Amino acid sequence: MAALAFGASLAVFGPAQAQEAGFVGSARLATPAAAPVAQTISGVDWRCEGDQCQGAAARRANLDGVVRECKKVVAVIGPVASYRSGGRELTVGQLRACNKAAVQVQTARN
Repeated sequence: MAALAFGASLAVFGPAQAQEAGFVGSARLATPAAAPVAQTISGVDWRCEGDQCQGAAARRANLDGVVRECKKVVAVIGPVASYRSGGRELTVGQLRACNKAAVQVQTARN
């Protein structure tokens, strides 16, 4: 009976876990990119065209929270107007915290 329950749990959770193993994210830039941008950030391939960015990786490389993920992205590609990953979208307050990373990086470069 226990083996049957274990097999049923694999059938239910196996495919869902396989889907969650990958990373899919999206962002809308605060200022559209003048030319297409392609960057690898923390193992995720990000591609931006205009103000739309898509991130994808075969597997999720870390356990960062969505705000921390966003901070890593804006540190490389610049401020964002929206950020979404793993089915979660940042709130206005979270976006403000995320975009501080872009401001700090730009200030350090000047």
